[in-house]
Amino acid sequence: FLRAVSSVSYEQDKSLNVLTRTGSKYKLGKHRSNALELIQKVPPIEVEGDMAVCDGGGGALGHPLEYIKVGNRGGEPVSCIYCGLRFKQKGGEHH
Repeated sequence: FLRAVSSVSYEQDKSLNVLTRTGSKYKLGKHRSNALELIQKVPPIEVEGDMAVCDGGGGALGHPLEYIKVGNRGGEPVSCIYCGLRFKQKGGEHH
């Protein structure tokens, strides 16, 4: 059975809150970093075959292995979901 609680007002009921997005007050974004700009300056890494493997640099500062399909992309780079490094198939599309 559900019972309505009449003592809860709209101001106290957190389920009625609405989230909105606003622009960041920081010039470089909410984290105050230009990392996205810097990673775009790194040229795409060309790989043999149709699969790239990224570990973010390896070691303790890296990230989990990410297997990235680069084949059948027409030579367009594909970004790692963790670090943003871009990979593309050497010589364009191969079959």
